[in-house]
Amino acid sequence: MKIQNNKTQRLWVRWIAGGIIIFCILIYAFAFIVNEGNIAVVTRFGAPKEVVHEAGLHFKLPWPFEKVYTFDKRQHYYDTSFIETLTNDKKNVILQTYVVWNIDDALKFLQSTASREAAEANLDSLVTNSKNGVLGRFNLSALVSTNKNELKLDEIEFQILSEVSEQALNRYGIKVTQVGMKKLGLPETNMEYVFEQMRSERLKYVEQIKAQGERDASIIRNEADVEVAELKAQGMNEAAKIKGEAELEAAKVYADAQKEDPAFYSFLRRLESAEKILGDKSTVIFRNDSAPFDVLSDKK
Repeated sequence: MKIQNNKTQRLWVRWIAGGIIIFCILIYAFAFIVNEGNIAVVTRFGAPKEVVHEAGLHFKLPWPFEKVYTFDKRQHYYDTSFIETLTNDKKNVILQTYVVWNIDDALKFLQSTASREAAEANLDSLVTNSKNGVLGRFNLSALVSTNKNELKLDEIEFQILSEVSEQALNRYGIKVTQVGMKKLGLPETNMEYVFEQMRSERLKYVEQIKAQGERDASIIRNEADVEVAELKAQGMNEAAKIKGEAELEAAKVYADAQKEDPAFYSFLRRLESAEKILGDKSTVIFRNDSAPFDVLSDKK
Protein backbone atom coordinates (compact mmCIF):
# COMPACT_ATOMS: atom_id res chain seq x y z
CA MET A 1 0.00 0.00 0.00
CA LYS A 2 2.85 2.31 0.87
CA ILE A 3 4.65 1.57 -2.42
CA GLN A 4 1.52 2.36 -4.41
CA ASN A 5 1.13 5.68 -2.60
CA ASN A 6 4.70 6.61 -3.51
CA LYS A 7 4.06 5.77 -7.15
CA THR A 8 0.93 7.92 -7.09
CA GLN A 9 2.83 10.85 -5.59
CA ARG A 10 5.60 10.58 -8.18
CA LEU A 11 2.98 10.46 -10.93
CA TRP A 12 1.35 13.63 -9.62
CA VAL A 13 4.70 15.36 -9.46
CA ARG A 14 5.37 14.45 -13.05
CA TRP A 15 1.96 15.69 -14.14
CA ILE A 16 2.43 18.97 -12.29
CA ALA A 17 5.93 19.47 -13.67
CA GLY A 18 4.72 18.63 -17.16
CA GLY A 19 1.81 21.01 -16.77
CA ILE A 20 4.12 23.81 -15.68
CA ILE A 21 6.40 23.17 -18.65
CA ILE A 22 3.45 23.12 -21.04
CA PHE A 23 2.11 26.31 -19.48
CA CYS A 24 5.49 28.02 -19.89
CA ILE A 25 5.65 26.87 -23.51
CA LEU A 26 2.17 28.23 -24.15
CA ILE A 27 3.02 31.51 -22.45
CA TYR A 28 6.19 31.78 -24.54
CA ALA A 29 4.24 30.94 -27.68
CA PHE A 30 1.13 33.08 -27.08
CA ALA A 31 2.50 36.02 -25.01
CA PHE A 32 5.23 38.62 -25.20
CA ILE A 33 6.45 41.42 -22.97
CA VAL A 34 7.10 45.00 -24.00
CA ASN A 35 9.54 46.73 -21.64
CA GLU A 36 9.34 50.38 -20.69
CA GLY A 37 10.99 52.52 -23.38
CA ASN A 38 10.38 49.94 -26.12
CA ILE A 39 7.85 49.59 -28.91
CA ALA A 40 6.74 46.39 -30.65
CA VAL A 41 5.39 45.52 -34.08
CA VAL A 42 3.35 42.31 -34.47
CA THR A 43 3.26 40.73 -37.93
CA ARG A 44 1.04 37.90 -39.18
CA PHE A 45 2.55 35.80 -41.94
CA GLY A 46 5.05 38.66 -42.52
CA ALA A 47 2.37 41.35 -42.91
CA PRO A 48 2.08 44.00 -40.17
CA LYS A 49 -0.84 43.39 -37.80
CA GLU A 50 -0.46 45.97 -35.00
CA VAL A 51 1.96 48.31 -33.24
CA VAL A 52 2.14 47.98 -29.47
CA HIS A 53 3.16 51.15 -27.62
CA GLU A 54 2.21 50.25 -24.05
CA ALA A 55 4.62 48.40 -21.79
CA GLY A 56 3.50 45.16 -20.21
CA LEU A 57 2.27 41.65 -21.09
CA HIS A 58 0.57 41.15 -24.46
CA PHE A 59 -0.72 38.15 -26.40
CA LYS A 60 -0.25 36.86 -29.95
CA LEU A 61 -0.53 33.72 -32.01
CA PRO A 62 2.49 31.41 -31.87
CA TRP A 63 5.15 31.27 -34.54
CA PRO A 64 4.92 30.86 -37.52
CA PHE A 65 1.53 32.59 -37.52
CA GLU A 66 2.64 35.79 -35.79
CA LYS A 67 6.02 37.29 -34.96
CA VAL A 68 7.01 40.22 -32.71
CA TYR A 69 9.72 42.81 -33.49
CA THR A 70 10.79 44.97 -30.55
CA PHE A 71 12.61 48.30 -30.91
CA ASP A 72 14.07 50.84 -28.49
CA LYS A 73 12.02 54.03 -28.90
CA ARG A 74 14.27 56.16 -26.70
CA GLN A 75 16.56 58.79 -28.18
CA HIS A 76 19.85 57.64 -29.69
CA TYR A 77 23.11 59.51 -30.27
CA TYR A 78 25.19 58.92 -33.37
CA ASP A 79 28.46 60.44 -34.64
CA THR A 80 28.65 60.60 -38.41
CA SER A 81 31.82 59.86 -40.31
CA PHE A 82 34.33 62.55 -41.32
CA ILE A 83 33.27 64.01 -44.66
CA GLU A 84 35.25 66.42 -46.82
CA THR A 85 33.01 68.97 -48.48
CA LEU A 86 33.30 72.22 -50.45
CA THR A 87 32.15 75.65 -49.29
CA ASN A 88 30.70 78.40 -51.47
CA ASP A 89 34.13 80.08 -51.80
CA LYS A 90 35.66 76.78 -53.00
CA LYS A 91 37.42 75.82 -49.77
CA ASN A 92 37.56 72.20 -48.61
CA VAL A 93 36.57 71.43 -45.02
CA ILE A 94 36.38 68.16 -43.12
CA LEU A 95 33.37 67.91 -40.84
CA GLN A 96 32.04 65.42 -38.31
CA THR A 97 28.50 65.92 -37.09
CA TYR A 98 26.35 64.26 -34.45
CA VAL A 99 22.72 63.23 -34.76
CA VAL A 100 20.11 62.68 -32.04
CA TRP A 101 17.21 60.52 -33.22
CA ASN A 102 14.44 58.17 -32.14
CA ILE A 103 11.84 55.93 -33.76
CA ASP A 104 8.62 57.77 -34.56
CA ASP A 105 6.90 55.34 -36.94
CA ALA A 106 7.78 51.78 -35.85
CA LEU A 107 6.03 50.13 -38.81
CA LYS A 108 7.86 52.21 -41.38
CA PHE A 109 11.10 51.70 -39.44
CA LEU A 110 10.60 47.92 -39.59
CA GLN A 111 9.86 47.95 -43.31
CA SER A 112 12.79 50.25 -44.22
CA THR A 113 15.65 49.46 -41.84
CA ALA A 114 14.65 47.08 -39.02
CA SER A 115 17.89 47.68 -37.06
CA ARG A 116 19.73 50.51 -35.35
CA GLU A 117 22.89 49.91 -37.40
CA ALA A 118 21.02 50.18 -40.70
CA ALA A 119 19.15 53.26 -39.47
CA GLU A 120 22.36 55.06 -38.54
CA ALA A 121 23.95 54.14 -41.85
CA ASN A 122 20.97 55.71 -43.63
CA LEU A 123 21.18 58.79 -41.41
CA ASP A 124 24.88 59.11 -42.19
CA SER A 125 24.05 59.19 -45.91
CA LEU A 126 21.27 61.76 -45.43
CA VAL A 127 23.45 64.04 -43.30
CA THR A 128 26.35 63.82 -45.78
CA ASN A 129 24.15 64.83 -48.71
CA SER A 130 22.56 67.65 -46.72
CA LYS A 131 25.95 68.96 -45.51
CA ASN A 132 27.25 69.10 -49.06
CA GLY A 133 24.22 71.06 -50.20
CA VAL A 134 23.98 73.45 -47.25
CA LEU A 135 27.70 74.23 -46.94
CA GLY A 136 27.80 74.95 -50.65
CA ARG A 137 25.71 78.04 -49.87
CA PHE A 138 28.09 79.42 -47.21
CA ASN A 139 31.67 80.70 -47.25
CA LEU A 140 34.40 79.28 -45.05
CA SER A 141 34.13 82.33 -42.78
CA ALA A 142 30.70 81.06 -41.69
CA LEU A 143 32.53 78.17 -39.99
CA VAL A 144 35.89 79.70 -39.04
CA SER A 145 36.21 83.39 -38.24
CA THR A 146 37.32 85.72 -35.46
CA ASN A 147 34.38 87.97 -36.30
CA LYS A 148 31.27 86.77 -34.49
CA ASN A 149 29.02 88.46 -37.03
CA GLU A 150 30.36 86.21 -39.81
CA LEU A 151 29.83 82.90 -37.97
CA LYS A 152 26.70 81.06 -39.14
CA LEU A 153 26.98 77.72 -37.32
CA ASP A 154 23.47 77.87 -35.85
CA GLU A 155 21.96 78.67 -39.24
CA ILE A 156 23.91 75.88 -40.95
CA GLU A 157 22.88 73.32 -38.31
CA PHE A 158 19.24 74.42 -38.57
CA GLN A 159 19.17 74.03 -42.35
CA ILE A 160 20.78 70.58 -42.18
CA LEU A 161 18.33 69.52 -39.46
CA SER A 162 15.34 70.72 -41.51
CA GLU A 163 16.37 68.73 -44.56
CA VAL A 164 17.46 65.57 -42.72
CA SER A 165 14.48 65.39 -40.35
CA GLU A 166 11.93 65.57 -43.18
CA GLN A 167 13.63 62.90 -45.29
CA ALA A 168 14.35 60.60 -42.33
CA LEU A 169 10.72 60.70 -41.17
CA ASN A 170 9.24 60.12 -44.63
CA ARG A 171 11.65 57.36 -45.65
CA TYR A 172 12.51 55.51 -42.44
CA GLY A 173 10.02 56.56 -39.77
CA ILE A 174 12.89 58.19 -37.83
CA LYS A 175 12.47 61.47 -35.98
CA VAL A 176 15.69 63.52 -35.95
CA THR A 177 15.64 66.01 -33.07
CA GLN A 178 19.12 67.49 -33.31
CA VAL A 179 22.02 67.81 -35.75
CA GLY A 180 25.19 69.60 -34.67
CA MET A 181 28.79 70.17 -35.67
CA LYS A 182 31.15 68.12 -33.52
CA LYS A 183 34.56 68.47 -35.17
CA LEU A 184 35.92 70.69 -37.92
CA GLY A 185 39.13 69.99 -39.75
CA LEU A 186 40.92 71.71 -42.60
CA PRO A 187 43.05 70.12 -45.32
CA GLU A 188 46.68 71.22 -45.39
CA THR A 189 46.04 73.39 -48.45
CA ASN A 190 43.50 75.47 -46.55
CA MET A 191 45.47 76.03 -43.36
CA GLU A 192 47.52 78.93 -44.72
CA TYR A 193 44.39 80.55 -46.14
CA VAL A 194 42.63 80.35 -42.78
CA PHE A 195 45.64 81.72 -40.91
CA GLU A 196 46.00 84.54 -43.41
CA GLN A 197 42.31 85.33 -43.08
CA MET A 198 42.59 85.37 -39.30
CA ARG A 199 45.66 87.62 -39.47
CA SER A 200 43.85 89.96 -41.84
CA GLU A 201 40.85 90.12 -39.54
CA ARG A 202 43.09 90.75 -36.54
CA LEU A 203 44.94 93.53 -38.36
CA LYS A 204 41.64 95.07 -39.39
CA TYR A 205 40.53 94.95 -35.78
CA VAL A 206 43.82 96.51 -34.64
CA GLU A 207 43.46 99.30 -37.21
CA GLN A 208 39.96 100.01 -35.97
CA ILE A 209 41.23 100.23 -32.39
CA LYS A 210 44.13 102.49 -33.45
CA ALA A 211 41.78 104.76 -35.40
CA GLN A 212 39.45 104.97 -32.43
CA GLY A 213 42.41 105.69 -30.12
CA GLU A 214 43.72 108.43 -32.41
CA ARG A 215 40.26 109.94 -32.62
CA ASP A 216 39.89 109.90 -28.83
CA ALA A 217 43.43 111.31 -28.45
CA SER A 218 42.60 114.11 -30.90
CA ILE A 219 39.47 114.96 -28.94
CA ILE A 220 41.44 114.98 -25.69
CA ARG A 221 44.18 117.18 -27.22
CA ASN A 222 41.63 119.62 -28.60
CA GLU A 223 39.87 119.82 -25.25
CA ALA A 224 43.25 120.30 -23.53
CA ASP A 225 44.23 123.04 -26.00
CA VAL A 226 40.93 124.82 -25.41
CA GLU A 227 41.38 124.51 -21.65
CA VAL A 228 44.99 125.77 -21.88
CA ALA A 229 43.92 128.71 -24.03
CA GLU A 230 41.21 129.55 -21.54
CA LEU A 231 43.68 129.30 -18.65
CA LYS A 232 46.25 131.43 -20.52
CA ALA A 233 43.62 134.03 -21.36
CA GLN A 234 42.46 134.02 -17.78
CA GLY A 235 46.06 134.30 -16.54
CA MET A 236 46.85 137.11 -18.96
CA ASN A 237 43.73 138.94 -17.85
CA GLU A 238 44.71 138.47 -14.22
CA ALA A 239 48.32 139.52 -14.97
CA ALA A 240 47.17 142.58 -16.89
CA LYS A 241 44.85 143.46 -14.06
CA ILE A 242 47.60 143.03 -11.47
CA LYS A 243 50.09 144.92 -13.64
CA GLY A 244 47.63 147.72 -14.16
CA GLU A 245 46.97 147.93 -10.45
CA ALA A 246 50.74 147.84 -9.76
CA GLU A 247 51.46 150.54 -12.31
CA LEU A 248 48.67 152.60 -10.89
CA GLU A 249 50.09 152.14 -7.43
CA ALA A 250 53.62 152.92 -8.67
CA ALA A 251 52.40 156.04 -10.43
CA LYS A 252 50.71 157.11 -7.24
CA VAL A 253 53.93 156.47 -5.30
CA TYR A 254 55.94 158.43 -7.88
CA ALA A 255 53.48 161.27 -7.76
CA ASP A 256 53.59 161.37 -3.97
CA ALA A 257 57.41 161.27 -4.03
CA GLN A 258 57.59 164.07 -6.54
CA LYS A 259 55.34 166.19 -4.40
CA GLU A 260 57.42 165.55 -1.31
CA ASP A 261 60.89 166.21 -2.87
CA PRO A 262 61.01 167.08 -6.58
CA ALA A 263 64.80 167.22 -6.66
CA PHE A 264 65.27 163.84 -5.01
CA TYR A 265 62.62 162.34 -7.29
CA SER A 266 64.47 163.71 -10.32
CA PHE A 267 67.70 162.25 -8.98
CA LEU A 268 66.13 158.75 -8.53
CA ARG A 269 64.64 158.81 -12.03
CA ARG A 270 67.99 159.63 -13.59
CA LEU A 271 69.61 156.78 -11.61
CA GLU A 272 66.97 154.36 -12.93
CA SER A 273 67.64 155.56 -16.47
CA ALA A 274 71.38 155.03 -16.04
CA GLU A 275 70.74 151.53 -14.59
CA LYS A 276 68.63 150.55 -17.59
CA ILE A 277 71.25 151.80 -20.04
CA LEU A 278 74.28 150.24 -18.34
CA GLY A 279 74.70 146.48 -17.85
CA ASP A 280 76.72 144.58 -15.25
CA LYS A 281 80.01 144.77 -17.24
CA SER A 282 79.62 147.83 -19.42
CA THR A 283 82.34 150.34 -20.28
CA VAL A 284 80.94 153.70 -21.25
CA ILE A 285 82.59 156.99 -22.10
CA PHE A 286 80.23 159.88 -21.50
CA ARG A 287 80.06 163.44 -20.49
CA ASN A 288 79.30 163.83 -16.86
CA ASP A 289 77.71 167.16 -17.34
CA SER A 290 74.80 165.82 -19.40
CA ALA A 291 71.74 163.88 -18.26
CA PRO A 292 71.32 161.29 -17.05
CA PHE A 293 75.00 160.78 -16.18
CA ASP A 294 75.44 164.16 -14.46
CA VAL A 295 74.20 162.40 -11.33
CA LEU A 296 77.60 160.71 -11.12
CA SER A 297 79.42 164.01 -10.98
CA ASP A 298 80.08 165.96 -7.85
CA LYS A 299 78.90 169.08 -9.61
CA LYS A 300 75.47 170.23 -8.73
